[in-house]
Amino acid sequence: MKRVLSSILLVLLLTSVVYSQSAPEVTLKKNSFGVGLGIPYGVLGANVDLNIAPNLNFSAGLGTTVVAGLGYCAGIKFFFAPLKKTFRPRIGAFYGTNTAIEYIGSSEDNKSFAGLNIGLGAQWMWGRAKVNGMDFDIIYIATTGLDPEEEGVEDPGKIKISVGFRHAF
Repeated sequence: MKRVLSSILLVLLLTSVVYSQSAPEVTLKKNSFGVGLGIPYGVLGANVDLNIAPNLNFSAGLGTTVVAGLGYCAGIKFFFAPLKKTFRPRIGAFYGTNTAIEYIGSSEDNKSFAGLNIGLGAQWMWGRAKVNGMDFDIIYIATTGLDPEEEGVEDPGKIKISVGFRHAF
C-alpha cells in the first residue's frame, strides 16, 4: 500500500512539474493598425485592418499626400494563409487617393486624384504572439481621375509600392 501511495504521489508531482513547464496558450490578434507609405496608408499615414471573416479584412487608411492635402483609402484584403502563419500573402482591392500633382510655385493648384487600386503583397508578423510586423504591396492603379494631357503633366505610371509597420490588436 505504501508503494502504491508513493507511486501516486510521484505521478502527481511529475504531472504538476510538467504542467507548469508547458507554455500558456497564445490568443492571436485578428485586427491590426499600421503606419506607412503607400495607397493603403492614404499615401503617408495610418491604416487599420479589421477582420470581418476568416482571412478577409476590411482596410481603411488616412494620411497626407504631402503636396496636395488629405489622402484616404478603403477596401478589402484577402489573405491566402491562416492567421497563425508568420508570412501571409494576400490580394487587395482599394478605392482612394492614388495620385497627387505638385505644381511648382503655386501650392494652391496642387491636386490629388482617387480611383480603384488592386494590390498583391504580404504581411509578416513575428514573435510567438505575432503582435508586430511589416507589410508590403505592389499596387496596380486600375482607375484614377488624373488625365495627364488635361493637367499638362507626365503620366506617373500605373504601378506603385506600399510598405508599413503593423501592430496587432
